[in-house]
Amino acid sequence: MDPVELEKRVEMIVEAGGFRLVSANWTPIKGRQQLRIVADAEDHNITIGECSEISRAISDLLDSYPHEFPDYRLEVSSPGLKHPLEKWQFKKNLERRVEIRFMENNVQQRFAGKLSAVEEKDFTIEGKAESRQFTYTDAGDVFVQPSFSKTK
Repeated sequence: MDPVELEKRVEMIVEAGGFRLVSANWTPIKGRQQLRIVADAEDHNITIGECSEISRAISDLLDSYPHEFPDYRLEVSSPGLKHPLEKWQFKKNLERRVEIRFMENNVQQRFAGKLSAVEEKDFTIEGKAESRQFTYTDAGDVFVQPSFSKTK
C-alpha cells in the first residue's frame, strides 16, 4: 500500500470515529517505522480513551498487511499545545486564553488574551488593555495557552 493510500485509509478510520485527522507521518526510528497520528474532535478535546480507540482501529488495518508493515510503532495523540489551531478548532476554544503570532510592519508580533469571538472570516482576542480582531487569512499561528484553573 503506497503512502497516499495509507493516509486515505487512516483518515477514513479517524473520520468514522467522529474525529478529524490533523496529521499522519511515517518516520524511521531505531530500524522500525513509526506512524504518528494526530487527531482531534470538533466539539471537544480528544481524550486518551478516544485516541486508544483510533489506535486499535489503525493497528487492525496495519496488521492486515503483515508483509508491508511487519514491525511498526503506532502513536496516536491529540494536537497538544505546540500545534497551532486550525480554523475548525477555533469554536471549541472560545473563551480560552490564546496567543497569536503574526507579522505587522515586517516585524514578528505576539498578542495574547481570551478568544472572545469566532466568526466565519475573523476572530477576536481580548487582551489586557485592548481587543484585536484578526482575519484567518492574515493571522499567523494561534496557540492555546495552558490554564491551571478549573475554568477555561
